[in-house]
Amino acid sequence: MFTKASLIGLALIVAGVAATRWVAPGPSATVDAPTVTATDSSAKGPEELRAEALKGDAKAQYYLGLNYAFGEGVPVDPVQAVAWFRKAADQGNREAQYFLGFAYHRGSGVEQDPNQAVYWLRKSAEQGYAEAQYLLGGYYANGRGVPQDYAQSVAWFRKAAVQAPANKNDPEPGISMSQYNLGVAYAIGLGVPQNNAQAIEWYRKAAEQGNADAQYNLGIAYYLGHGVKQDYAQAAVWLRKAADQKHAAAAYNLGVAYEKGNGVSQNGDQAIDWYRKAAEQGYPEAQYNLGIVYITGQRVAQDLLQAASWFRKAADQGNTQAQFNLAVLCLKAQGIASDPLEGYRWLSIAAQLGDMDSADAWGKISGMLPPAQLAEAQKSAKDWVATFKNRKPLAPFLLP
Repeated sequence: MFTKASLIGLALIVAGVAATRWVAPGPSATVDAPTVTATDSSAKGPEELRAEALKGDAKAQYYLGLNYAFGEGVPVDPVQAVAWFRKAADQGNREAQYFLGFAYHRGSGVEQDPNQAVYWLRKSAEQGYAEAQYLLGGYYANGRGVPQDYAQSVAWFRKAAVQAPANKNDPEPGISMSQYNLGVAYAIGLGVPQNNAQAIEWYRKAAEQGNADAQYNLGIAYYLGHGVKQDYAQAAVWLRKAADQKHAAAAYNLGVAYEKGNGVSQNGDQAIDWYRKAAEQGYPEAQYNLGIVYITGQRVAQDLLQAASWFRKAADQGNTQAQFNLAVLCLKAQGIASDPLEGYRWLSIAAQLGDMDSADAWGKISGMLPPAQLAEAQKSAKDWVATFKNRKPLAPFLLP
């Protein structure tokens, strides 16, 4: 249905399901502090809590810290929050120890300090607090504040993962993300022996708690038959759950399912809708497919300008098919103004990234460009590729 352009004409190449992403979105992923379950102490007002806190009541000190951290009855004041968390933490309150470690982790109310973050998180984690165990596992995975140690990372994730949420109606994110990370660890053999069946078990636990990344990986596992019997219908169910949470890769792959009729009734309009949702979230394969939709006029009015726009978005993220097609449009002045220099530049970039069609086309037409412009296009392409390849790689785990 969706295709790749050539220098001669526009020919088709079927889009496929994305490669299995056993890895997480990357180090930019963050987790906010958990929602705190209300108790008799937390229901008290700031002044009543302050009176008790000044008398040394650790629980009151902790809740007063929360009031300042979240602006409950008092203005938000991270410095005051840290001061009260510290008083409670010094008395062994595990929740306060976690929040104090989290403050050092984020640099909220104190200067960011991985070593201090690890110090307080460990105190909380050793008392069984799941959020601290998850975050401490992240520090071992990243090698921040401690030497990188995936076995230790997995050990702390496991301690959190086996816990039941204190409130079933308000699952603790550290538990489900630890379950997800254990799935990742088993899927790629990081800190534990590789075991797809174990990966699926942990993905399922996290997915059932609503973790979108786990739902996505479980859907891909069913799609490809990794660790489970291949089942397109189950794949579509889990991909939809993740896609409904704005998981871009899941939306893209759900589009593929509708395009191919795998696990759902084949429906080109639904495929395009899901590709568009993924593309608008920045997913390059979906952006490429949407470009093809516009360049071929499949179920939409043909619009080469829109095609070029979507190809450029995908090309900027390293999608070589989009780079090739954008080069075609630049060279043939289709939908955009003729720009041979830009066309040659994108062909050179795609060729350097391993696209054989681009390498072949570059070899055939590079002589058409004046030597000075050819050198300019090659230098620009070389610089672009160098910058692209120097990007920070994705972290294997979903880390805070």
